[in-house]
Amino acid sequence: MIALFLLAAMPAKADRAVELDRLATRYHALGQLDGSVLVADRGSVIYHRAFGLANREWQIPHTTDTAFRVASLTKQFTATLVMQLAEQGKLRLDDRIGKFVPELSPEIGNRVTLHHLLNHTSGIVDYANYPGFWSNRLGEKVPKADFLAIMNRPLEFEPGSQGHYSSSNYTLLGWVIEKQTGKTYSEALDSMILRPAGMRRTAYDAPDRIMPRKASGYVRALGQYRPADPLWIPNIGAGGGVVSTTGDFLKLDRALAGNALLTPESKRQMFTAYVKDDVWGDLGYGYGWLVGSRTIAGKSRLVHEHGGNGNGFRTLVTRYPEDGKLVVIFLNEGNGNKGPEIYKMRRDFTDVLYGQAVTLPKPSLHDLLAAEIHRAGDEAALAHFDALLAQSSQPENGDGLNRLAYQYAEMGRASTGIAILQRATALFPRDGNLHDSMGELYLLLGSNGNARAAYQRALELDPDNGNAKEMLKKLGQ
Repeated sequence: MIALFLLAAMPAKADRAVELDRLATRYHALGQLDGSVLVADRGSVIYHRAFGLANREWQIPHTTDTAFRVASLTKQFTATLVMQLAEQGKLRLDDRIGKFVPELSPEIGNRVTLHHLLNHTSGIVDYANYPGFWSNRLGEKVPKADFLAIMNRPLEFEPGSQGHYSSSNYTLLGWVIEKQTGKTYSEALDSMILRPAGMRRTAYDAPDRIMPRKASGYVRALGQYRPADPLWIPNIGAGGGVVSTTGDFLKLDRALAGNALLTPESKRQMFTAYVKDDVWGDLGYGYGWLVGSRTIAGKSRLVHEHGGNGNGFRTLVTRYPEDGKLVVIFLNEGNGNKGPEIYKMRRDFTDVLYGQAVTLPKPSLHDLLAAEIHRAGDEAALAHFDALLAQSSQPENGDGLNRLAYQYAEMGRASTGIAILQRATALFPRDGNLHDSMGELYLLLGSNGNARAAYQRALELDPDNGNAKEMLKKLGQ
């Protein structure tokens, strides 16, 4: 009773900070949180703490001032710059992109507007995920002509008719910004956003620019870390080239809550959900943000959110603007995939922020399975799959197991990866991507018949799966 009385007597802010620290410490112990977490309420910091190592080679720990590559959170800055130029009369949102990038074909340049680019409804092919685009040159300068060759491929759909996330959109917007300001993207960012917002620990991560206390990026596979491959930042530029801190993103949040960067009308346009997103599917595309609502603490809450997934980094920022609440999570581990762990952290931290009870997280199924395979071998580990599932945090989708399967395949153990995918498809029978992955791993083993069957099932579950269609053509069906 005394303990309960003391807890009730604690100020709400301190109470939430204790619970947030309990959760964050647990996530770090599970190997899912190496980085910095900031949780704020109406500009007041509730919790700000760093975990793990900013540099594993030198054993340098993170601090709350560590700078991270924020990957696609850069798109928020790019969208803000475009809106500022619109306010200044230097462009219109209904301008065609061909006006600024004449190298685009007329079929694209005369049909796609800046509005379409901002909210991912352009239909322009995404270079970032185009098969083979990055092969053996992730760390090298890619000629502009190579980007344009992908962007000039036939549109995937009529502009404005649907949404499809594409970094090509924001690379094009970056070129527009440079043309209309007469400055480099970095110079425009500094003068138009960072200095006005007081974001002194944020910058464009140019190759010749030293950013003090910047984290190194890592990839974790089968419980082991390795340095992320080198990345030539100008290749991703206005779509993913910014480095920042969790503390500076609080400053950005406050600047957007006021009128320091944009007028109320510009913010209304930016934070309108124009079309359903195809990332997680529960929000919609605004300009540089995902916008929508989620039920939290029994009430529908307005949400502004965006994630970043880069080579060696994962980032996520979530705003609850009507309540003035903010959750920022930056990690220096990632392989470019949108892993579910950071979103689970955001959900738990948000629940605590809104006064909800949260149970401590359990290990992920793919981590438990990898450890058991290492300890007991493939056959024994998979025989205990159901027991491991019961011990885990119960995956909501097959993404984690899919990544694990590829990690084994990359080690020359495609048969292990296939066995994992077989269990994954039993858990998530409607996930066509798992069957698509299985087809790829069967091809590695030279089993064309099984690959054909896997791709066929992937296409049955997702008739829009272009990769499955292409592979079935190559396999003679």
